[in-house]
Amino acid sequence: MKTNINKNTKFDVPKRLDRQLHSINQNHLQIRTIVGESFAVMGFAGWLGFFLVGLPVIATIITILPEEIERYQSGLSDSLTLILILICVKVAFILGTIGSSFFYSHQLKRSTPILFDRKDKAIRMIQMGVLYECSWNNVKGVIQNMTSAAGVVITQDTAIVLKMKPVRNINGKPLNRQQQKTANAVIEESFTADGYDGCEMAWEFIREFMENGPEDLDVPKRLYYPLSSKTTRTSISFREAVSYHWPFPPYRDNEPTTLQVIKTILVPVRLAFYIPNVLADGCWHWMMNWGKPKMLLPEQEKATQNAITPDMVFNILGKDKEFMPYPEAKAKLYS
Repeated sequence: MKTNINKNTKFDVPKRLDRQLHSINQNHLQIRTIVGESFAVMGFAGWLGFFLVGLPVIATIITILPEEIERYQSGLSDSLTLILILICVKVAFILGTIGSSFFYSHQLKRSTPILFDRKDKAIRMIQMGVLYECSWNNVKGVIQNMTSAAGVVITQDTAIVLKMKPVRNINGKPLNRQQQKTANAVIEESFTADGYDGCEMAWEFIREFMENGPEDLDVPKRLYYPLSSKTTRTSISFREAVSYHWPFPPYRDNEPTTLQVIKTILVPVRLAFYIPNVLADGCWHWMMNWGKPKMLLPEQEKATQNAITPDMVFNILGKDKEFMPYPEAKAKLYS
């Protein structure tokens, strides 16, 4: 099912943006993309896979290799084949785990959230090194169902898909034939409440911001720690991961009751995966912050000024509330 949308498309629903909100200030709204989210998850998963599977396998191979090399030097020709196999397996595990994390971190560093600029009436994003833009007055897109797979689990979500035109390559090189094609800015928004569609609520949030500003909007709190955010280059460092992944206490005071129950049940699992998670988060943080951080768009600098994020709202909201009005959040954070 598809619903065409433009700046004049209105839905009779509350104005809500849930977990994809990146930051908001008076003139700039940044929204996390489904592409950036998936890159961050896969990058972290590469390091986690290295510490859970790759490192034990590599340690075993290192232990076996000296003996096999000695056997080969003694004239046992079959050992050469085994040595080559062990070396190939070792390289494959390194490339498949750390190598994949490096690839996804590289792509994230060349991408940005979707930036809605109310002052310039423009939408901008950088995706894998290419700047895409469209005018708010001419914005076109669809709300459509999306099917995704997480392993063998098939999930159905809805998403806002906006058409964006390529402008330039951030490295100064001419756009190739593939880069000259229009791109999709995809906002996955599965949040629903009281029977309303999450994407329709998210579009009303965006439209209200671009037309009238943030004064009548609510900022949600985020209930999980983001794996990575390219705009601020935040991620979980070793120091933060040590306390974040430690399962005791199993929840934070202002988390909702349902989440508290789930996290309490998962205490044994969190304890078993504690060390790999800490190491993976720390290494992913190092990889994402390696090199000099910089903003890919001049507007990103403006978007960080007096910005409000879901993490900020989490720290000042109680567990029974999920949203804070923008004027109230601004007064508490920047008065």
